[in-house]
Amino acid sequence: MHLGIEASRLLNDRRGIGRYVRNVLQGIASLAPGMPVTVFVRGAADIDAMRQLLVQLLEPPGNTTQPGLAATWRIVPVSALPFTAVDVVWYPWNFITTRTARAAMVVSTLDLAPMLRFDHRWWKWPSRQLFRRRYLHTVRDASAILTISQASKAELVSVLHADPSRVHVTLLAADDLQITAAEATAPLDRAGVTGAFFLTVGAQEARKNLSVVYDAMAQLHARGIRVPLVQCGPALSKQTQALHGTAPWLHHVGYVRDDELITLYRRATALVFPSRYEGFGLPVAEAMHVGGRVICANSSSLPEVAGDAALYFAWDNATELAAHMQRLLTDDTLRDTLTTRGAARAATWSWQQVAEQSLAVFTNAATRFPQRA
Repeated sequence: MHLGIEASRLLNDRRGIGRYVRNVLQGIASLAPGMPVTVFVRGAADIDAMRQLLVQLLEPPGNTTQPGLAATWRIVPVSALPFTAVDVVWYPWNFITTRTARAAMVVSTLDLAPMLRFDHRWWKWPSRQLFRRRYLHTVRDASAILTISQASKAELVSVLHADPSRVHVTLLAADDLQITAAEATAPLDRAGVTGAFFLTVGAQEARKNLSVVYDAMAQLHARGIRVPLVQCGPALSKQTQALHGTAPWLHHVGYVRDDELITLYRRATALVFPSRYEGFGLPVAEAMHVGGRVICANSSSLPEVAGDAALYFAWDNATELAAHMQRLLTDDTLRDTLTTRGAARAATWSWQQVAEQSLAVFTNAATRFPQRA
């Protein structure tokens, strides 16, 4: 099988889907080192940078099992994709973009967030309709669909009427985060945080529902519980910006390195993950993997991911969330129980397993493609 990968966003996607794609690429390289692979990038100017990234991913320092493997992967502009000679093309970023009639097309549709109504501003309506059409065309044209939870599969079937036999669930993993003896405390040092704290991780879009955390924090502080909230991730929302002048408990530390993120997960009293909607919720798996504790909303895929290793609250119930936060600050036994359960649960997932399952779907799609059936 000759695999093509539409990777035009990979160089700029640091986390989220980019992390998923990089780990799957590494797994595929180890599982099928002799398989021909063509990587499609935005244009010729990205070819050298993609080659450097592939060297980092496929030939890490100290790994001598496949020297020169990155050089065997072909890199071409995405404009060549419609005329490709590959057997199957993988589209990792939710949609089939540049189409081809010459190969099977497998898409990773991780969630339906862009078409759902979490941002109620009226001028968002046209973009939601556009995304809905893109999803419908993708589901219609895909030979197979990869998604990342049973909740997401159910939604693809019920909302977009996808054929359930063509939708394959590959749960994500967090075992690429490597715990070391040395802690990386620079974000906490910058924020001046030395004791207990709560943590949020990720973007600040509407569906992430951070307002419920802010309400819960205000309740705690009204009770005299002066614990800070540390946030890491991209730019601040307008709501968070407004709080910076009035909420001394709020500390935003921006993007952090993996070793810093691990330290934050492990030192935090808990990761608070209030999202109303997630295809999977990777920070939950990451926190559990490295020994952190999780409080999360009882919504979408999150109970499927966290199982019995988290405390749950209704996504709009700040009082319930504040009660969980207060309890974890004082209940050592509960913190230890969540740590143990979370580590055991996260250990059942691996990126190698994701790659194996994905490769099986690619192979089946290529075999069943009409020109090769």
